[in-house]
Amino acid sequence: ILAYFYGISTYSFWKKLDIPYIKPKYPFLGTSYETAFSLKPTHLKQLEYYEHFKGKKYGGIYAFTHPVLFIRDPDLIESVLIKDFKSFYNRGTNSDPNFDPLSANLVFLEDTNWKILRQKLSPVFSSGKLKGMLPQLDECAEKLNKFVEKFADNNEPFEIKQIMSKFSIDVVASCAFGLNLNTLDNPNSIFVKLGQKVFQPCWQNRLKQTLTSQYPELLRYLGWKSLPQRLETFFIGLVKDTISYREQNNIVRNDFLQLLMELRKQDMEKLNNGEIGDENTMIMDEKLITSNAFVFFVAGFDTAASTLSYCMFELSRNPDIQEEAYQHILEVLEKYDGQLTYDAIKQMTLISQIFAETLRMYPPGVEVRRRVTKSCVIPETTITLPKGLRVAVPLYSLQNDPNYFPEPEKFIPERFNKENRGSIKKGTYMPFGDGPRMCIGKRFAKLEMRVALIKLLLNYKFTLNPKTITPLVFDSTSFMLVPIGGLWLNVEKRS
Repeated sequence: ILAYFYGISTYSFWKKLDIPYIKPKYPFLGTSYETAFSLKPTHLKQLEYYEHFKGKKYGGIYAFTHPVLFIRDPDLIESVLIKDFKSFYNRGTNSDPNFDPLSANLVFLEDTNWKILRQKLSPVFSSGKLKGMLPQLDECAEKLNKFVEKFADNNEPFEIKQIMSKFSIDVVASCAFGLNLNTLDNPNSIFVKLGQKVFQPCWQNRLKQTLTSQYPELLRYLGWKSLPQRLETFFIGLVKDTISYREQNNIVRNDFLQLLMELRKQDMEKLNNGEIGDENTMIMDEKLITSNAFVFFVAGFDTAASTLSYCMFELSRNPDIQEEAYQHILEVLEKYDGQLTYDAIKQMTLISQIFAETLRMYPPGVEVRRRVTKSCVIPETTITLPKGLRVAVPLYSLQNDPNYFPEPEKFIPERFNKENRGSIKKGTYMPFGDGPRMCIGKRFAKLEMRVALIKLLLNYKFTLNPKTITPLVFDSTSFMLVPIGGLWLNVEKRS
């Protein structure tokens, strides 16, 4: 009896605040147990919440015993992510670098540490730095082209996500660590195996990820880490050995790791000169370098790979758009003597629109999370949100709402052309998040994806293979949008 009452002790939270809410059926489990235990895909549960609170700006749900404010109103979302950012700047991920070394990164760090690190890393993703990485991206895309050629020659269908994951690993290895892996021809690469270890859909990973976000203190007490020990050991060793080798041999490369090493050198010089005071004590040491290089790997492995895969899927079943994109690429390249330069890529506006629409339909993350960092009042109400309260922005639901995007199930890149994009309501489209805590690698990811797509469309035509299950059904054991059965395509060379 005591356990029962303890399990429902927080369920009166929303009633006290006079906020509409969904009442949990069971003690301890909250309203989202179906996703935690892989009984229902996250995006479908989110759509249920979204429909339940239709006509309301927000509502209350429960992640196990934790109350979560589910925000439906775009204007309020704008307030949380941008206007009132100072009251919501944490993600609530409870980073503990001493227990989990790879968590000392821009995604998980909070408060002042996050702000300092963001300022340090922002120059790493400047236009100049990205432009300098274009040769590496181009080389990886050429290898992708050669690999796809085998399927065209043999008239053989292929699963696009597996190929794009390996391409993305090659990009990360080259642009982050200066490594030439060629995982497309080396399926037994340790990078591939470790990436699959993290992202392979299974109910154990799903439950562990959920518990890690909801009860981090308990998991630390039990000694459970969010990532496999083998992965942690591998990355720490990789970064340490690479840094040591470069320093001993005076090797300088144009990659992410080199830029982090330069930041460390600058910090050490400032520290020795007494230029770093108490208000700015975060030094770019080896632990920070390792953890942020790891985030680069994770984002590259799945985020870019998934978006590229869904983009190819949609172009394969929309041949008119695919052909229009091909002609557009040719027209732009003609102005640049056939060379795929950084400026040429920027001129390919239709390619940008195609990816924008892909990200609308299939966002890499289905929600944006924040936590109240200081008590604040909901605009136009007298309701005070207490410090520590969790907040959820239903990204997938907003981007697939017909009120904001008519016929959301249709692939219509024109939504994002110069004439139409200004009419998209703020707070309804944010595949990379929004505000100061928006994904810092957004521009790199876009560049990587555009280079790959341009190279493929220049050489091949793609159609959908019947092995692809349509309409798509998503795996409930993954916290991302993973199609059951994969995305199978046919390919033929352009004449």
